[in-house]
Amino acid sequence: MEDLRSGHYWKTPFVWEEGCPAPKASSRLSYGVADGEWLTFAVAQTMASSLDESDIYAVSQNGQNQAASELITMAPQYFDMPPGWWQVAKDAESNRVGFVLSVLFKGDETWKDGRPEATIFYMGLLPAYRGRGYGQELLEEAVRTSQLANCWRLFCDTGTNNHPMVSAFRLAGFKERAPWQRPVA
Repeated sequence: MEDLRSGHYWKTPFVWEEGCPAPKASSRLSYGVADGEWLTFAVAQTMASSLDESDIYAVSQNGQNQAASELITMAPQYFDMPPGWWQVAKDAESNRVGFVLSVLFKGDETWKDGRPEATIFYMGLLPAYRGRGYGQELLEEAVRTSQLANCWRLFCDTGTNNHPMVSAFRLAGFKERAPWQRPVA
């Protein structure tokens, strides 16, 4: 890899498209629409303990609650947010364990053969529920959501040093692309 530029970090992109393995049905998690108050809390908790350099920077600059609010507020500026796509995951005891915030890229340039392109704006697991394989299940739910909308591709990326997330993408059958540099702020 090339030398890392100052103020940047490595991100690894992943795509799920036709030809990737079909997502498995989740037997451990159920999904519902994420409500605003809980979602802001959960995003703040996720960002505060994240391994992604951009989250670490945002929390260090603004605190976890403001960083979460700013992140959530910026989504509609850059993405289309179909109703019901922001989902909370619950375990068998109805504990809210995490969330996945799927969106569509704005603009016709991301469409292919009349089909939109989706991405995961943000996803996370509350710290108490990490290490249980739920990340892979959240990714598989995002794939199902994008398939129902006839998306041609689900494009995502994560910090290259976020090994649990990189592993979850691989286990969920996403195709890995060459890492690229992104500005921290």
